[in-house]
Amino acid sequence: MADFFFGEVVSTNLMTNLNFKTKLAYGSGQFVTGSISTALMLFLLFYYNQVLEVSGALCGMALLIATIVDAVTDPIMGSISDSWRSRFGRRHPFMYFAALPLGACFFFLFHPLVHSEFALFLWLLIFSVLTRLALTIYAVPHMALGGELTTDHRERMSVVAVRLVFNIVGMMAVYGLGLGFFFAASEAFPNGQLNTAAYPLFAGCFGVVTVISVLVTAWGTHHLIPSLSAPAESQGHTAKQLLLEVMDALQNLSFRWLLIGWIIVSAPIGVGSSLALYLNTFFWQVSPQEMIPVLGLSPLAMGIGYMFAPALSQYIEKRQALMWGALGWATFSIAPVCLYYAGFFPEPGTSGVVIGLSICSFLTGITVSQLPVAVESMLYDIAEEQELEAGIRQEGVFYGAHMFVSKASGGVGAAISGVALDLIDWPVGDNISTAADIPPDTLFQLAMIAGPGLAMGLLPALWCFHHITLDRQRNAEVLSALAERKRVAPSGSAT
Repeated sequence: MADFFFGEVVSTNLMTNLNFKTKLAYGSGQFVTGSISTALMLFLLFYYNQVLEVSGALCGMALLIATIVDAVTDPIMGSISDSWRSRFGRRHPFMYFAALPLGACFFFLFHPLVHSEFALFLWLLIFSVLTRLALTIYAVPHMALGGELTTDHRERMSVVAVRLVFNIVGMMAVYGLGLGFFFAASEAFPNGQLNTAAYPLFAGCFGVVTVISVLVTAWGTHHLIPSLSAPAESQGHTAKQLLLEVMDALQNLSFRWLLIGWIIVSAPIGVGSSLALYLNTFFWQVSPQEMIPVLGLSPLAMGIGYMFAPALSQYIEKRQALMWGALGWATFSIAPVCLYYAGFFPEPGTSGVVIGLSICSFLTGITVSQLPVAVESMLYDIAEEQELEAGIRQEGVFYGAHMFVSKASGGVGAAISGVALDLIDWPVGDNISTAADIPPDTLFQLAMIAGPGLAMGLLPALWCFHHITLDRQRNAEVLSALAERKRVAPSGSAT
């Protein structure tokens, strides 16, 4: 124990059977990523563009720059976390450190202290970067920590599933408290999401919960530190080394196809999330309270799907789950718009449209649920294959790349959405409150972008997922080879 704390021994005492309390402590930390990511994708563009009247192009530019910063910081954070040596291990120091900055930056992102359009653009840019950077410092080590908890194939799926259930809880909290309480309809604001004063209250509440949640998951897994992997030797963090580590990770064929496919399928998901408030408020004419089932049934169904993922993994390969998830999302997320213009969907503003949207939302969630479980579980498998082939564990680098794609789906999606809104001359301002204030042609263009236009990235993503070669048999071979390598290693050596 003392040797571990002073950094002299590399621990390889990974658990294969985790108790529920351990899974709960680790998984609860995903509430933060789920709630913050959902709030950024759902409300951020709408708030600055529709409510504060910053042009869509400026909003898109700010969010794209923030995403580019993510492209650099996520793999860097992964590499630093992989090779960090301290008495508190590789991951926990960063989780503790990020708690307060993440909560504070998220609050100020939705509470600008400036008023002109250009000043608001700068505020959005600066605090988008700071919020995403703080989320990177916390979330990349937290996700990589999951790969160190167990080497068992099914148990690993269970760890991912529990964590993703908390991701759903975070998403549902944003939908329920956001639309049902903070942005609830009132006499002054029938569409409560147009109420400027509600956003700082919303962000302040979730900022405080974020700080608490990060500290709870860090402390709840703190006792595991002695049994977690540590770097074999002290490493520097030069730009050259970080670049080499990223390049080493990209040498893995399955990782390349997984990353490219995840990027392709995530971009339209981000566009759909960024335009959800516009589409539901003005095209479908759904009230804030009615939006709770319309938006919330999808993550609820995903949570149900997550719980069945470990059992389903016994019968299908992970690459098949990737393909089914992407296809299901594309089919049911674009169905309402396509069915409406084909004459088979209820009219906007009716109770029938709420029911129809809610059904499609549920079907979208239940099918797409297998996609993130398969992605994240496969990254653990890839990290082990990389350890066997390259002699180094790189969970942080792999999950840094994953976190970048996950957050980029919101950033790039919002950037594309902002430019698209300007291209169709989307009206903003205090005089825009209902569908009657929007030209019919503009509403049609919005529906085409947020409906059929989102399916364009599906086929290339399916093609990428099909080329992934890492399967259950290969993973078993990798684990067997790693176990044999450690068995024959000289006593006392770092393996």
